[in-house]
Amino acid sequence: MKFNPYIYEPDQSLEVYKETETYFNENSEIKKQIEELGWIYHTVGMIIPQNFENFWSGHNFPFIESWEELQVSFTQICFGLYKQAFVSLRSGLELGMLSVYYNINDDGHNAVKEWLNSKENTPRADKIWKILRQNNNIKKFDVKHNLEQVHKDLGYLHNYVHTKGAKYSNRMGLLKSNSQSFEKKLISKWLKSYADIISLISSLHLLKYPISVVRFDYGKKFGIDIPSFGGLEEYNIDKIASILPHKYLEDIQIISQEDLTTQEIIQEIILLPDMTENQIEDQIIILEKSVIENGLGFTAWLENQESLLKLFGQSEFDERMKNRIEFLRNWSIENEFLESKAKRMGWEI
Repeated sequence: MKFNPYIYEPDQSLEVYKETETYFNENSEIKKQIEELGWIYHTVGMIIPQNFENFWSGHNFPFIESWEELQVSFTQICFGLYKQAFVSLRSGLELGMLSVYYNINDDGHNAVKEWLNSKENTPRADKIWKILRQNNNIKKFDVKHNLEQVHKDLGYLHNYVHTKGAKYSNRMGLLKSNSQSFEKKLISKWLKSYADIISLISSLHLLKYPISVVRFDYGKKFGIDIPSFGGLEEYNIDKIASILPHKYLEDIQIISQEDLTTQEIIQEIILLPDMTENQIEDQIIILEKSVIENGLGFTAWLENQESLLKLFGQSEFDERMKNRIEFLRNWSIENEFLESKAKRMGWEI
């Protein structure tokens, strides 16, 4: 559909998207990198503690909004809106830093209120860094690795917000028509900026919550119901470490060993009794019952389990899983939960 006299039309973005899609299909390593960076940032969000005091308080709103801005930025890249994509990157960076800023004293549920309700302006970078350095872990790490300079090096993103000449305009300094176009060099530039942002924000969160880099089998103590206190499973630590600069993780782990709060929490966890296999199975049953009753229904749930089985290259469930399926089948039949809740309630059209 044409909208005269507009040049930046939706139809043109759709054409650019087709070219972008082809580019990603032909360069699977770039697609994989974008996906991995997204999963890493999603994992960083799991570090921010959740408890009864701060649940639904908005203390994690800056991080959630940061992640959404980064996703919007990626979508803009796909449709050839490169300048806007870099603007969203800057917003994602700023919000990611605010996530640590407002939670620096573990009272984010209170500190964030005025800003969350749009009664307080977003603090400037110099104020953010002044507060961040009040944290001994960040201060110590910054002395060695100069995180503030890493942030300053991303200052060029500011130029896209205020259009510092043609280089930072919708034309991006290229000799091209004044409309959306596919530019693989700009995708590469965007990806470099995206990776740098995720590395910086990840580092700040790891330093604020150094328990996140402690390698510990929390499943032994909590089963599948691991509390949200900032700890990560080892594969998630390795995932984040894969995008950090040299020595970052090693130095943060040293800091975690010297952090009194971290060591106190770990010692408390160590003293907890190990979960038995039956206790863990009970946790799983409770979770799966909820999924079946309040969502999928048993039939669709079982189909999902069978799909996962094939995905992992297996042909048959183990005995424990077979027993679980049989128990849940009988329970579902008894309670009439074979079909999804939507269908049972007549919500499906």
